[in-house]
Order: sequence, then structure tokens, then C-alpha cells
Amino acid sequence: MAAELWLSIGLGAGIGLLYGGASYLTYRRALSAPKHRFLLLVWGGLVVRLFAALSAITLIVILAPVRVPAFVGAFFGVFVVVLVVEIYVLHRTRPPKPPET
Repeated sequence: MAAELWLSIGLGAGIGLLYGGASYLTYRRALSAPKHRFLLLVWGGLVVRLFAALSAITLIVILAPVRVPAFVGAFFGVFVVVLVVEIYVLHRTRPPKPPET
């Protein structure tokens, strides 16, 4: 009984951390890309991450013996923390200044 609870929390937090790692890699790649590809990479990465996360959540809820409230609560808890960190990092990251003419 307690094993299901910890499995649910671990899987939910794990998917949230994987989502955050993929988000970090996407934005790191987008920030170093040419200006005309930035939005393509950001929006494309967002769509792929959301699809992958929702697919993983659906498969885990259907196939694994998890407690859904604990699983979803752990995922959203980690997701919100990762989102706050992501926004903080993006606002602290400034593109290089263009050379003065």
C-alpha cells in the first residue's frame, strides 16, 4: 500500500523533472539559434514536450499501479517549481549586446 504511494510520487516527480530538463535543453538551443528560428524552436519544443508528457502520464495512469491523486499532485508540484525556475533563468539570461558602431 505504501509502495504504491511512493511509486506514484516518484513517477510524478520524475516526469516533472524530465519535462524541466527537456525545457532547459530546448531554451538553451533556441537562445543560441539565429533570431528567425527562435520562435520555431520554442513553440515546436513546447508542443513536443507537452505531447510527450501527456502521453507518459496517460500510459502510467493506465498501466502502472499508481494512486492517481498522488501521482498527479507530485507531477504538478514539480511542474510548477520547474516553471518558476525556468522563467527566472530566462529572465536572467540576456542575449549578448550587439557591437557598438
